[in-house]
Amino acid sequence: MPRHGSMFVKQYLQRFIFSAGTALILGACTSAQSDSDGKQGYADLGAEHPVVRANSSASGTYLAGIVAGHNRDYEIATELMLHALEASPEDPRLLARSFLLTASTGRDDQALDLAKRLLDVSPEQSLAHLVLVIDAVEREDWEAARERIEATPNVGVNTILEPMFSAWTDLAQDDLDKALENLEPLSKKEGFQSLYGIQIALLKDLGGRPDDARKDYLALLGASEQPTLRQVNIVADFLSRQGDKEAARGLIETYLEQDPENAIANHALTRLDSDEELQRIISKPGDAFAEILFGFASLHAQEKAYDTGLVYANQALKLRPDYEEAKILVGEIMQTQGRSRAAIDLYKTIPLDSPYAWTIGLRIADELDALGLEEETLVALAQLEDLRPERFEPHLRKGNMLRASERYAEAADAYGEAINRIDENNSRYWSLFYFRGIAYERIKKWPKAEADFLKALDLSPDQPHVLNYLAYSWVELEKNLEEAEQMLIKAVELRPDDGYVVDSLGWVYYRLGKFDEAVKYLEKAIELKAEDPVINDHLGDAYWQVGRKHEARFQWRRALSFEPEEEQVELIRTKIDKGIVADRSES
Repeated sequence: MPRHGSMFVKQYLQRFIFSAGTALILGACTSAQSDSDGKQGYADLGAEHPVVRANSSASGTYLAGIVAGHNRDYEIATELMLHALEASPEDPRLLARSFLLTASTGRDDQALDLAKRLLDVSPEQSLAHLVLVIDAVEREDWEAARERIEATPNVGVNTILEPMFSAWTDLAQDDLDKALENLEPLSKKEGFQSLYGIQIALLKDLGGRPDDARKDYLALLGASEQPTLRQVNIVADFLSRQGDKEAARGLIETYLEQDPENAIANHALTRLDSDEELQRIISKPGDAFAEILFGFASLHAQEKAYDTGLVYANQALKLRPDYEEAKILVGEIMQTQGRSRAAIDLYKTIPLDSPYAWTIGLRIADELDALGLEEETLVALAQLEDLRPERFEPHLRKGNMLRASERYAEAADAYGEAINRIDENNSRYWSLFYFRGIAYERIKKWPKAEADFLKALDLSPDQPHVLNYLAYSWVELEKNLEEAEQMLIKAVELRPDDGYVVDSLGWVYYRLGKFDEAVKYLEKAIELKAEDPVINDHLGDAYWQVGRKHEARFQWRRALSFEPEEEQVELIRTKIDKGIVADRSES
């Protein structure tokens, strides 16, 4: 659907609102999309588009909002649901949906208001209670927080959250003993011993009992076969603050033995080596709430409960607006939901001096590329090149993008820059030579292309796409035909359902004059890639050589219908008119 600012908004609303209410229309609307930035200019929708208020029913707008949500148009869905709610402000269904949308899209003030209204009519709504708990925590109104925690239904995930929330509320009121007592039920929850262990240690750490905290931190690490990076960072920070920087360094170095390129652990090690303090993850009770929320947001995201995960993550960000891990999680969920522009905008709030900057920069470049924003992608990649000049990844991505845009000479240069930054004898980098070989072949620098293909096969001999590309090129050049045949037999064994690979084997048989074998494989290739013009053209040639001339002309006409490359069009037309005079090279 074309997108043209406010006109698109009006058409979108009309399409949904005036027709909503029947299954037929709802089915027809499933292909509607939002603006690429996911926002659509809805901030003052009511004034700018009175059609929403004047001509829409609450049920129609509600159904439109449901469909928009299914189509991942979350900002539009939120506005539609809020407008429906204006007409039926006490409807529990509308309140619940509007609350979830505002809370999951980070509209904190609206979510807070809707949470209060929703609990008036549906007191069992756990997420609404959560939003009110976090509001009290943000204001450091610990009595209000306690009341809200106690009012939350003690079911489901709340049975895990409640002991932790209560404990940190106690600590905020300077009662560590009560905090430890209130956390105790968590120790009896199967599968949550590790979570209980870290909470106990954190409470004692912040509560002023460092000796006890040290014992609990070390016990936690001892009980874990492979501690998480988060646990390692928390314990290393504690050890560093206690003046034991050697122990902190040893802990991080041990982690890096398993994950030597981990940017976060390396960043922490650099800070220790520079005699700087590590980042303190929990410096006040509100930070602990944010940490808990982030953990549960991650769990929900892993279970694909994305809306709920977003609620938890956005509440964590409400308490800690600079919480980079929570931002990254929200961005990951947005990417999963197809909200590329919103994810990019969020990622750009992470500063370049963050240890996450490199990874996030690569994500931004990938998303911009997926959106087809070539110039913006190049700018993002140039920024990454400056950030870490020794890394090959930005140059690889640049090469891939330029190759997809048929800017082959520039792509070859970009791949060359990537190759300059790698160990050329490491087999994991075979694809760099393969991609550069393609770029060279497309700009008719065959000796360089052939050398790169051979290098790729030297690094990884069983890559079917490299085998196919090199062998097919040899066939077209009418050289090394027997070697090409063996390479393509191997490629077909590795990729029997790849129409292009099967076509290549059929074509080498054609070049070798084994026309019956050529027909056999080219017919198989057509079954796999029926609408490819080159394969249809090849099959036509093979049919002609075995005397099936009517079928040959039929295949050539099919080839023309599938829009072959321009230089092939006249050749195919000539064959339709005159047939193949001698062989393919003269046709």
